[in-house]
Parts: sequence; C-alpha cells; structure tokens
Amino acid sequence: MVAKILVRELEEPFDLKGLHLKARRAALSIVVVQFGATLLISAVGFLMGGPRTAISALMGGGIGTLGSLCMVVSIFRLGEDVEPETILKRVYRGEFLKLALTVVLFGLVLKSIEVSFGAMLGCFAVTLLVYWAALLRSPI
Repeated sequence: MVAKILVRELEEPFDLKGLHLKARRAALSIVVVQFGATLLISAVGFLMGGPRTAISALMGGGIGTLGSLCMVVSIFRLGEDVEPETILKRVYRGEFLKLALTVVLFGLVLKSIEVSFGAMLGCFAVTLLVYWAALLRSPI
C-alpha cells in the first residue's frame, strides 16, 4: 500500500516553481524573524543597560542577520530551473560567504566600537537559535 502511494506521488507532476517559492519565502522569513529579534533585544538592552548595550546587541544581531541574508541571496538568486549540483554549490558558497562575512564584521566591530561583548554575543547567539529552530521545524 505504501509503495503504491509513493509511486503515485512520483508519477504526479512535480511543482518545482512552487517548491522554490515556498523555500525562498521560508528562508526570507527566517531573516525577518532574526531582524525582529535583534530589534527587540536591542530595545530591551537600551532599557536595561543603556545605549552601549543596545548598540552592542544591534551589532551582534545585525551580523547574524546579515550572514543569513547573504546565505539566502546566494542560494535563491538563481531561478528554479537550476541543476541540483549548482544548488549544492550555491549552498556551500553561501555558507562560506556567511562565515567570512561574520568573521570580518565581528573584527570590524571589535576594532572600531567599544561594545558590551556579552550583549553583542548574546544577540548574535539568538539569531543563530532562530536560524536553527526554523531549520529544524521546516518541512522542506
């Protein structure tokens, strides 16, 4: 019975464009939630610790959010008609760019601004948690 259902699903036309749009929306929604969490944490940081804490949280969360946006753009800038090998290359490239951007931005922030390290790292960690929670929940 299960084999018949699987064969029937494989024989039905595959909506590649719909799947691509769904995946792109899901990826962009992760970035939006990361941005919202960054703003919320920064506002709380401002109320609890002042401007330095808020700016530090904004920097950390911004770095995490920009890294995710870089990944999304890298993967989804091509259309849905791309070969699987190309998509996999884009994923690897996106992860590399995300890591490189994160390292460079942290270096720039730490050299140019006196930050509250805990607030910056904490908000960055929240953006990572949002990213991983969304990936674990994703049906794709």
